[in-house]
Amino acid sequence: MTQAERNHTYVPPRTSPGGTPRPAPRLSRHVKWVATRPADSQTRRRRVAAEPTPTPHYDHNPGWGLIDLPPAEPVAPQKTYIERMAARLPRLLIASAIVLGLAAIAQTWLYVLLVINLDAPIGYSMAVSARATVVATGVAAVGMMVACLVGLAGWLMDERRSAYARHDQRDPRSPEQIMLGCWIPILNLVKPLAFFRELLDRREDLLPDYTRKRLWWLWAGWLLVNALVISGVGIRIFADTLVWQSNALVLVIVSNLLSAVFAVALWWTITRLFAREAPTAAPRRFLVAA
Repeated sequence: MTQAERNHTYVPPRTSPGGTPRPAPRLSRHVKWVATRPADSQTRRRRVAAEPTPTPHYDHNPGWGLIDLPPAEPVAPQKTYIERMAARLPRLLIASAIVLGLAAIAQTWLYVLLVINLDAPIGYSMAVSARATVVATGVAAVGMMVACLVGLAGWLMDERRSAYARHDQRDPRSPEQIMLGCWIPILNLVKPLAFFRELLDRREDLLPDYTRKRLWWLWAGWLLVNALVISGVGIRIFADTLVWQSNALVLVIVSNLLSAVFAVALWWTITRLFAREAPTAAPRRFLVAA
């Protein structure tokens, strides 16, 4: 057995039908094999070659080195509702004074109609429109008062925090104490004055006697306004005659006018009296006469 047969690579020669080997065909020396591509491949190649190839280019001028990204702007902390109302407190006070003035005008109109009704009856539409105006302005005045109380609590917290920070101290009053002292009906007759006086003790840039006197006048006005409002509402509820209802309406008109004046006085206290900056210590200079 040959080596090819042992490796299973032996290929027997072609044989004729009779069993004898068939000789390989001999080609003429004038004949040669030529390989050609299929017709579809030639057409595809010509079609691809005919399409223009885009030239590579930059969309922008290339830069060199590292890319310097712009510094990220610091994100401002989200303000709470009380902080937003504190920032709007001066405008809220002016708006409250205007609304209280309109409420006083509407109630004066209603009072005039009540006086006229003693001698001659008034029209139904006139009475309904007057009462509707009084109710609308009254609700708006109450809403503005609540907004001002919220803004005042936020303003006190901010001012007290800054004043104590100038002395490297921390405000002993918590935000909850200031909010409850300004919002609880009976407690807010006394607590705001204490908050203002503690703030005044930490403000050396203010004249203590002048500012303390203004605070006492402001507190007296606050007590008077509340007393008139409580008296007018009480008489209006328990009055059983038209005369006492008219008297209660007069008290409400006066209380609205005084409340408007008090709102303007509080605006002046916040924007003029306490809005001063603490003065910086000026260097001492000694002049020597020659």
